[in-house]
Amino acid sequence: MKVSFGPYELDPESATLRKHGTALRLREQAVQVLVALVERPGELITRDELRRRLWNDGTVVDFDVGLNTAISRLRQVLHDPVGSPRFIETVPKRGYRFIASVPKWSSLAVMPFVNQSAEREGDYFSDGLTEELIRACWRIDGLKVAGRATVSRFQKQPYDPIRAAKELGVDSILEGTVRRMADRIRINVHLLNGKDGFEIWAERFDADWKDVFALQDHVTERIAAVLKTRLKAHPPDNRPGNTEAYTAYLKGHFLVKRHSPTNSAKALGYFEEAIQADPGYALSYHGAAVVHILDTLLGASAPCDGMARAEGLLDTGLAIQTDSAMLQNTLGMLRMFQWRWLESEQAYRRAIALEPSNPHPHMMFALHNSFSGRHDEAWQEARTALDLDPVDPMMNFRVVQAAYYARRYDVAIQSARTAIDLAPDFQPPCAYLASALLATGHTDEAWTMTRKAKELGRGLPFCEGGFGYIAGTLGHTAEARDVIADLTARRDRSYGSALPIAWTWLGLGDVDRCLQWLQIALDEHEPYLAAAAVSPIYDRLRPNPIFRRLLRSVGFDL
Repeated sequence: MKVSFGPYELDPESATLRKHGTALRLREQAVQVLVALVERPGELITRDELRRRLWNDGTVVDFDVGLNTAISRLRQVLHDPVGSPRFIETVPKRGYRFIASVPKWSSLAVMPFVNQSAEREGDYFSDGLTEELIRACWRIDGLKVAGRATVSRFQKQPYDPIRAAKELGVDSILEGTVRRMADRIRINVHLLNGKDGFEIWAERFDADWKDVFALQDHVTERIAAVLKTRLKAHPPDNRPGNTEAYTAYLKGHFLVKRHSPTNSAKALGYFEEAIQADPGYALSYHGAAVVHILDTLLGASAPCDGMARAEGLLDTGLAIQTDSAMLQNTLGMLRMFQWRWLESEQAYRRAIALEPSNPHPHMMFALHNSFSGRHDEAWQEARTALDLDPVDPMMNFRVVQAAYYARRYDVAIQSARTAIDLAPDFQPPCAYLASALLATGHTDEAWTMTRKAKELGRGLPFCEGGFGYIAGTLGHTAEARDVIADLTARRDRSYGSALPIAWTWLGLGDVDRCLQWLQIALDEHEPYLAAAAVSPIYDRLRPNPIFRRLLRSVGFDL
């Protein structure tokens, strides 16, 4: 399993050490010394232990030279001076100790539970149950849990548990079925050893539908007991008071993950139904707030409307339950796009403290760090999120975005190609690949990729604006002006984002008109102005005093 510390990532299987995704040149002997140290963080690893492990008996002279050379080379690539080490501490005449924090995990994949209910509508419940069990397993001390997107490819298809465990990089597999019969629910659970596929534990749980939460908690407690570990947090004390509220919430949550204008409206209706059925259930307010934020980010709602509605909902939800990672993470996102940086960081850190194994707060905190210019921290959070859910399109995209904002264009290009291979129809990696290619002078491929991104964007304003900027920059003037005409006409009919129009004028080289539209975007409090301090597309504006005043308005000290 890969191990991350600081900006570095060690892969023992491939004997590689990477920094910000770029492989570092190290001989295998040096890598194996590092592996031996990282396997037992905080413990003294004696020189004799290293000799027995890595050097043949009888090569004392070669061993001393080889070990000293390996440690010296490690210190060089890790920028780790012997006098003030961050990673490797020398214990004179005895050995070495790895002093950085390294998480030690056992690991589990909760596979998609199979719906055996008579009604097809039961899919939303089996889907929700899988997510609830993943979230519950995050409360098990020292357990790394594969993310939802990572396991979703096994949904509704047969799989070999040994091969699945190897692909997912986990020790064990939890699988099961769920059947809802009127007001009763039955869950069958099997825990399998990932190395040999043998069953470790199996149990059937039957309960009234109204006791579904107690049932979920009982399953989690049994998993912890079988794995001989403990629950590091108590179950949430805010659960819906009736099953109607929970059913409506699950339906809304099912739809919001499949976001579209139609699903957005339906999801909001379900969340409002859940709130009406039980006004004291905090997560219903969270779900409705997420819908409003997503609609605003996609340009479907004016920020003054969408963000204000989200804020009111989050205020209510947090008044009910402050110790919810989901609510804190969404509060962090809202505050970030409101340019309230300190409050945003506090909320993200709270979310991560509540659920360290949840990839979503790490993913969003990575974006916050990028916007704040803390690129090493952004990279570390993005890689942590990706390690927790390696095939989730957003986790992969956040790595691309972190590298692009840090102007590590080669890493951004490589990461974007990987993300596109995993999800060819997901638009953001295509757009950022086009921008990174443009920045590195690969103009023909940038033009091809930005047209693909435009097609995948299906007319969304920010997708159009990204295309317009590259079209203008590359001299495709007619296409860029078409974007401006279309987006301006939309504003005449209803709300339309000003920022994509500013980008397109910038691509065309008209700085004055770009600044005029940036001022409109500032007046309308457009959330994506949060990227103004770090996005490379604004580099030509940075000396401009008007642009510098804009940055101060967004909360950046110059």
